Amino acid sequence: MKKKLSKLQSIILFTFLVSIAMSGTMTFGLLLIRTGWTSNFLYVWFFKYFLVELWLSIPTGFIVVPFIKKAVDSITKE
Repeated sequence: MKKKLSKLQSIILFTFLVSIAMSGTMTFGLLLIRTGWTSNFLYVWFFKYFLVELWLSIPTGFIVVPFIKKAVDSITKE
């Protein structure tokens, strides 16, 4: 039988995974559009954009997203 995550564990995992996916996709796309494919593209993307963006997106996911969810829930029908 597989062990399931608790509600708190699932929120933490979800926030990390969404932060990684969004940061990776957005920084990759924007850098590709701005600079085009170069020989050191992946290095520049990973170390100078993606990792920097993660330091911003993970705290945002844990701080801002719950406030947004609460605001949306307050105007949503039950």
